[in-house]
Amino acid sequence: MNGAARWGRRLDRVIELIGQTTAWLTLLLVLLVAFDVGARYLFHVSWVPEQEFEWHVLAVIALIAASFTLQQGEHVRVDVFYQHYSEHVKRWLDVLLPIVIVVPVGLFIAYMSLHFVEMSYAINEGSPDPGGLPDRWLLKAFVPIGFALVALQGVAMFLLALVNLYTHPQQEH
Repeated sequence: MNGAARWGRRLDRVIELIGQTTAWLTLLLVLLVAFDVGARYLFHVSWVPEQEFEWHVLAVIALIAASFTLQQGEHVRVDVFYQHYSEHVKRWLDVLLPIVIVVPVGLFIAYMSLHFVEMSYAINEGSPDPGGLPDRWLLKAFVPIGFALVALQGVAMFLLALVNLYTHPQQEH
């Protein structure tokens, strides 16, 4: 179990580092929006590429931070049921749900979205707006990356929950 715990903690650290790095994108987004609003109201100018870039940064934040949100326990869970379970049942759910739902769904969406990115690249998709940003495939590439990171976090959750289950097999709090 030491190996599982070690790998679980390593994966957790990777996701935490990605989450902390992504948090800096939030600062970038705030600065971009502040600049956009200031330019629009003070100078009556607006740039389509800058506005699109705001949306791109927001999309990257949402996709990449999903794994960190899952790690921090801020994801959507049906706590109305979960809170009534015994600690032993909760530990079993913590083992089973990541490996039965989180990892397969994350990998499935990551895999299915690869074609989406490939097609965008193949047709050299860009913004439909005049003056918009080119290379839309770069943004779309964050869909499989984000869901692969969610699956990776699911593996970390599974390993750490498995260690917890076998370290405290019948312990009730």
